[in-house]
Parts: sequence; structure tokens; C-alpha cells
Amino acid sequence: MPLGREYLLKRLFHLVFVVFGVLIITFIITRVLPARPELLWAGPHATIEQIERARKELHLDEPIYVQLGYYLWDFIRGNWGVSWRTKTPVLDGLLSALPATLELIIFAFSIATVLGVLLGIVAALRRNTMVDSVIQIFSVLGASMPVFWLALIMLYVFSNTLGWLPSSNRVDETLVISTGFHPITGFYLIDSLMQGNFPVFIDVLRHMILPALVLSLYPMGLSARMTRAMMIDVLHEPFIRSALAWGIPKKLVVYKYALKNAVAPVIASLGLSFGYTIIGAFMVELIFVWPGIGLYTAMSLLSFDYPAIMGAVIIVALFYSVINLIVDLIHAWIDPRLRL
Repeated sequence: MPLGREYLLKRLFHLVFVVFGVLIITFIITRVLPARPELLWAGPHATIEQIERARKELHLDEPIYVQLGYYLWDFIRGNWGVSWRTKTPVLDGLLSALPATLELIIFAFSIATVLGVLLGIVAALRRNTMVDSVIQIFSVLGASMPVFWLALIMLYVFSNTLGWLPSSNRVDETLVISTGFHPITGFYLIDSLMQGNFPVFIDVLRHMILPALVLSLYPMGLSARMTRAMMIDVLHEPFIRSALAWGIPKKLVVYKYALKNAVAPVIASLGLSFGYTIIGAFMVELIFVWPGIGLYTAMSLLSFDYPAIMGAVIIVALFYSVINLIVDLIHAWIDPRLRL
């Protein structure tokens, strides 16, 4: 059944409301911090006159609601400001860092979704066995371990101690120069395949394994636990027992009928865990020196770069809201009762 226009417009209104709410709150927070951004803008050797001129250029000498008005007007026109740290447009900096973050998150989330659902199905079919216990322990550990701690442990074991995988960056720069690799879309896995550059593809994949595994454990554990719980409930429904009694193959019953009825809550939990994965990517990028939005934001926070901080928060809020919108639409399409 197609989704109604009224429901879609209501969800879009909520998305815009959330993004602008986050924008206003973040703007106010950044402006009340005890920092002197005009010093960063004017430079380390600026005179008093240059500092005062910088305050006027940045509208720091005006009330905060006037500053907010200037920012909202520029934001609506597509001008997200100029980074006080790099002196380049914030939107350009974010867009150049965005592919690295998206590639890492999509890769990690794909691993988490596939393995999490499969582990949940196996645990439900082998309920109260050793396999079920092992999967439940793994799920709890994966969903409860702090991302930064897990990243440091895996970095120490697999990179520093064993030397199996690289510890930082997206690709070996020496290999990039020797093979003539050049980015096209910003997604290095896709770009290397488009150019037929398999050495770079393998190297990018090796660089991505550790941070992707760290990011995937939380959504993997969450989806495994949710899938197990929902599959156990559905497998005890009368229509499932009737289908098995009629001699329908068990695999068909499990993967076509049971999984279809259990997948809606799993999709909702995956949407929430995707938002957590975006936030976790910031810490992972900082630890693995991954040149994405997380590293860009960390550098901006350390230098009190207000426009860059604002841009990064808006990007995260926008992605989080869009993902939740997509999840809600899929959920409403599966279960029409949610549209009421």
C-alpha cells in the first residue's frame, strides 16, 4: 500500500524542525563558550586594531540573536561560513571529508546488518544451546563495549603487536603515487575499481578493516539480539506451526514467513544504531587518523572553530534525521497501522 502524502509531509516537517532546532541550540552553545575566536581569525600576531576589526567582521560585537539571524540567512542561501582555522568555506571542507566517513560507515554497517541478522536467526533456531549462549554473550559484549576502548585494543593487537593491518589513514600514499591512483567520487573502494587499480583497492580495504570492525560491533550486537527475540516470538505463532505441520520446508517457513514478520522492529533498531554508528565514527576516525568528518570536527573543536563545528553538527543531525525518516517510511510501509 503506498504511503499517504499527509504522512510523508508530516515526517518531512519533523525533519526540518529537528535540524533547525539542533542548529539554533548548537549556535547558542558555541557562542557562550569562553573562547576568543577573533584571535584565531585575526592570526597569532594580530594587532589590537586587527582584532577589533575581526570582531566586527564576525559580528561578535552584536547581540547573540543578531548573530543567529546573520547565520540563518547565510545558511538558507547555502553559505555555511568560513572556517576560522583553515580560512576555507566550511561546506567545502565538510563535502571533501564526507566521502571518507560515508564509505567507512556504509562498509561497517553492511557488515553489522548481514552478520547481525544471520546471528540472530541462528540463535533463535538453536535456542537454549551452546551456540545460542555464545551468540548472546558476543551480542552483549559488542553492544556494551565503549568504541574508543575497543578501537585502542584492536589497534594495539592487530597493528602494533601483530602487524597484520595498517594503523592509520585511508591508503598508502606511496602506493597512490606509484600506481597513479586519483579520486573520482571520493569513495576509494569504488574509485580504485573504476580505474582497475587492484593494488590500491586491496590497500584501501586493509586500511578499512580495523575501524570498520570497531564500528560494526555495536549495531551487530543490537541487531542480533533484536532478531533473535523477534524470531523466537514469530516462530511460536500458530501460522508458523501450521505451515510446518503442512509439510512446508522449514527453510522456506523461516526465511520467507517468519523473518518477514520479524523484520519490522529489527529495521527500526537498525535505524537507531545507524545514528549511533555516525557518532561512534567520530571517535574512531580520531584514533585511526581517518580523514573524515570526525577528524575534521575534532580539529575544529580543539581550535574553537565555531563555523566548522556548526557545520559538522548540522551534517550529523541531517543524516540522523534522514535515516530515521527512511526507517519510519519503511516501517510504515510494512505496518500501515503506524500511519494513523
